[in-house]
Parts: sequence; C-alpha cells; structure tokens
Amino acid sequence: MTTTYEKVKEWRKNNPEKVAEQAKRYRLKHPETNAKASKKYYEKDVEASREKHKLRAREYRKTKPELQKARAERFKIKSEAALWEIAGRPRAAVCELCLTVVTTVFDHCHDGGHFRGWICDRCNRVLGSVKDDVKLLQAMINYLENDRGKVNSEEEKCLT
Repeated sequence: MTTTYEKVKEWRKNNPEKVAEQAKRYRLKHPETNAKASKKYYEKDVEASREKHKLRAREYRKTKPELQKARAERFKIKSEAALWEIAGRPRAAVCELCLTVVTTVFDHCHDGGHFRGWICDRCNRVLGSVKDDVKLLQAMINYLENDRGKVNSEEEKCLT
C-alpha cells in the first residue's frame, strides 16, 4: 500500500514543469516568504553570494552590450565629476606646461596628494619619470643649456 506522500513524490518526479509552475505561482503570491528564504541563503555565505551575484551580473551585461556601454558612460561621468570636484575647475583643453591643445590628465603631487593642474600625458609621464625631483629637472635644464651649440654645429638642429 502506497502512502499519499509517496504518490505526491512520484507525481512531482514525473511532472517537473507543473511543479515549477506551482512554485512560481507560490513565489508570486508570497513574496515575503521568498525574500526571507533568499536573505537566509545569502547570509549563510555572504562572500560566496556576492561573488555569484557579481558573476551573474557580468554574464547578463555580456548579453546586453548597450547596458555595458551605459554603465561605462555613467562611470566616466562620475569619475570626471569627482576630478572636477577635487580640482575646483573643469578639465582644461590645453596643457598647462607645454601649452599644446590635447586631452589633458589630472596631475597631482605624489607626496601631498593635492591637485596641481591639468597637463598632457607626455608632461605627466616626464614628471613621473623624474619623480617630481626639482634638482634633477634643474640639472636636466643645465645639461641642455650647456649642450647648446657644442655638439651640433648648427644651433637650429637642436631647436627643432
């Protein structure tokens, strides 16, 4: 003799699509129960849950490139606004050192962290490569000034 429980178990095994539909209807009818269960599952392993959510979101964005573009644009606008806030002024169209018209970058002091100006990438890399050392930059200036006319017989060659 089979019990009712065994009959129900057998029916559920043979009708997975109907079981899924029943579960869906129940979740829609009782959202608070579903939310409570989800929260309990999430809190059981928060780090793993966050990682799963991150991966799921990334996969979803891959299926919708327009979402990724919109997200990147929002990030760019937010980052630019943060730089303007720190700088106290919008991005300049001209490098404040060499005065060329290029896309400028946010230059800051690596010791104090304060904003110094909007300069081109080339000038920023030069300052970074000398580690903002004023003595080294002065030595480079002296080197160039002393070199003028000594190596090259034509001074115009050096200036171009």
